[in-house]
Amino acid sequence: MDFYELVAVRWREAGKVVGFDPSKVDLIWGVGDNYPHFKDKRGYGVTFYETGIPCKLLFSSKVLRAPFHRVDGVVRHEIGHVVDMVFPEAQVDAWATSVGYSLPHTPERRADAIAEAIWKEPIRYDDDLVQSTKHGVYPRPRHLGL
Repeated sequence: MDFYELVAVRWREAGKVVGFDPSKVDLIWGVGDNYPHFKDKRGYGVTFYETGIPCKLLFSSKVLRAPFHRVDGVVRHEIGHVVDMVFPEAQVDAWATSVGYSLPHTPERRADAIAEAIWKEPIRYDDDLVQSTKHGVYPRPRHLGL
């Protein structure tokens, strides 16, 4: 599965589990290296959202060369941010509670927890401190920001 297909599949899965129609959420995504965070070793993805403007996922071209478990971890984490940004906090909290999760109220660990509630697998942080579905520590290390 190529990167763009992975994002589309994960987005559809998130919609099915959380209970929204992915085609009704104004979301765009792309790959490029024109964001300062991508110069950092851990810079693989960012999410932007302002009310009334499409939510945007931007991924570094590093996702096109990285192992699947890393790319999948980054994609799931960023989709966790999207769910958290485009739906009211109380609605996301209620959904998470209904599937047995209590979400933290710090943005990065919350994105990881939303992803875990959707895919029933934790987001780990590998040796380079990048998200992974296979290798690394859990939960997100405090020094990365919560």
